[in-house]
Amino acid sequence: MIITVRCLVHPTEDVERVKASIETHLGKIPIKVVEHSKLIELTSSNVNREILSTVRQLIHEKRILAAVRTRLLKNYNDLDYTTSIHLDKQAAYVGKLRVVDNDVETPPLGSIEIHIVFETGHQFEEFLDWFSPRTKDGKVIT
Repeated sequence: MIITVRCLVHPTEDVERVKASIETHLGKIPIKVVEHSKLIELTSSNVNREILSTVRQLIHEKRILAAVRTRLLKNYNDLDYTTSIHLDKQAAYVGKLRVVDNDVETPPLGSIEIHIVFETGHQFEEFLDWFSPRTKDGKVIT
């Protein structure tokens, strides 16, 4: 599994603040700064799913497992075994978790995209059950 975090920094934003937004939920990860013509992009790649532990814990605490599972499934591409989830950058900066429905909304300053590539469909299913297990009436189904 390869996890890639990507976030654009707009000209009105401070790079260090955007880094802090990413680190709020993903911890101290190595972040590469890539400069484009008018934008800066922050990226990081990792093969350890444990960097998502804080996000996973918040999803469980907020009881938004079904919504997150739906988003991961909607974003899943079974041809190349990839999925993604988007977190609101502004909410992350103030320590809040807000999952963005990337099909219908775009936060004003954008989002933190977490893109995940799996080796097999089975690996995706295992990840899904770890990250956002099935629920019924708000309770995890075992």
